[in-house]
Amino acid sequence: MDQKEERNWGTYVHLGGILGTIIIPTVGNIVLVLVLWLIKRNESKFVDEQGKEAINFQITISLVGAALSIIGNITSGLWSLSHIFWHSRGDYFDFSWGWHSLHPILWVINIIFSIIAAVKANEGISYKNTL
Repeated sequence: MDQKEERNWGTYVHLGGILGTIIIPTVGNIVLVLVLWLIKRNESKFVDEQGKEAINFQITISLVGAALSIIGNITSGLWSLSHIFWHSRGDYFDFSWGWHSLHPILWVINIIFSIIAAVKANEGISYKNTL
């Protein structure tokens, strides 16, 4: 594999997280990056490094998204319980801070860091996401 093709595949691997999220919102970011990485990892050390970085970043993004969902569901449940038990007295607690509203921010973070990594990979620079 020549250097230009290595750079292109490094770019594709990083952009796969964005495209995968659009295709399958829940796990597409991991699946597409994993598929692209597995296809070309043995042909180039650079693509292998960038694939590992991209898959680790996408797994981190997915874990943070899952944590936000869990926290959001717990706080919504607590808000519901407090509303049921304390509403008659007029002093109920509002636990539902809006954790689910942080998902779009996480998606924007994914886009920004994936594009930065893709640009660096296209320049032939090994990029390490440090989120």
